[in-house]
Amino acid sequence: MRYLLFVSHGTLASGMTQALGMLVGEREDVRQVAFQDGMALPAFKEEVEKVLAPMTAEDEIIVLADLVSGSPLTTTMAAISEKLGLANVRAIGGMNLPMAVTAVEEEDSPLDDTVSAMMTCAAEQVKQFSTDADSEDEI
Repeated sequence: MRYLLFVSHGTLASGMTQALGMLVGEREDVRQVAFQDGMALPAFKEEVEKVLAPMTAEDEIIVLADLVSGSPLTTTMAAISEKLGLANVRAIGGMNLPMAVTAVEEEDSPLDDTVSAMMTCAAEQVKQFSTDADSEDEI
C-alpha cells in the first residue's frame, strides 16, 4: 500500500487532509500528524509512531511537510527510519494542495515517478494570479 502522510507545525497537516478529502474523497491511505504549539518533541514522536503503527516496511510512504528542515519532518523521518527503514519513503518540504492531489492521482505509478509528477505540479502551480485586463468578465 502507498500512504500519503502530511506533517506540519500547528494545524496545517489536518487542514491539508481535510481539503484533500473535499477534492478526492476520504481515503484510508492519507494520514496526518501535527507538532502542536507547546508540544515536546518526545510527545510528537509518540504521535508519529501511532500514525505509523499500521504501516510496514513493504509499504510506500510519501511524506509532505510544511518545512523541509523543520522539527516535524526531521522527527517523522527519524521515526520512520527506526520502524520501517527509508527505502520506500520519499519526503518533500513545502507541501501544497495540487501536489497532494497529484500524489493521489498517481498512486498506481512507480514511487519516484509520482514524486517527480508532484514536484512538477508544485512548480507549475506556484504563480501569481492575474486577470486579463482586456476581459469584460468580472471575478
